[in-house]
Amino acid sequence: MKRFGVFASVLLILSASAVPLLADEPTPDRAELVKIGMTIVGAAAGLYAGTSIGLGFSLDAIDTPLSNTLLLTIPVAAVGAATGALAGRWISDVALKHQPSPLFAIIEGAGLGLVSGAVVGAVTFSLNFAIAQPVLEVPEDYWGDPPIRPTAMAVVAGGFWGGFFGMLAGAVAVPVISLVMGF
Repeated sequence: MKRFGVFASVLLILSASAVPLLADEPTPDRAELVKIGMTIVGAAAGLYAGTSIGLGFSLDAIDTPLSNTLLLTIPVAAVGAATGALAGRWISDVALKHQPSPLFAIIEGAGLGLVSGAVVGAVTFSLNFAIAQPVLEVPEDYWGDPPIRPTAMAVVAGGFWGGFFGMLAGAVAVPVISLVMGF
């Protein structure tokens, strides 16, 4: 996992350094390229989040068979990819509509990333918890006895962490969109 993070960081740095070469005048072709790129990036981020959450829950549980791990991880990863793709497309649509300058794009990107990351995190984490409770073979009260229903707590926790990491990603993505489009 750590190597993937390093690889993704290096790839992001290399692509961001080439971005000023692309910006001349905003064109419809470039706008469509931004929309496609953000949809793919959002889907990849959602797939990564869903897979990490599903595998993390499976590995945390006691003696989980591979079939139960797959039964949990595959739907969660698929939903994460789908909601991530929708969130990425929404971010690109809003950024293209507002046309922020590169400095204002950091603030706008952080806000857009916060909202979209919170939605992706809440949906993915709560689905994971809803599937994990009956599928994983864990002892009674393994995850404790919180005052709030565990699935509701998963919505809050997923929204918080998804919003946090989405805010960081949006603060990078929207300025890149601004530079690519030449705003």
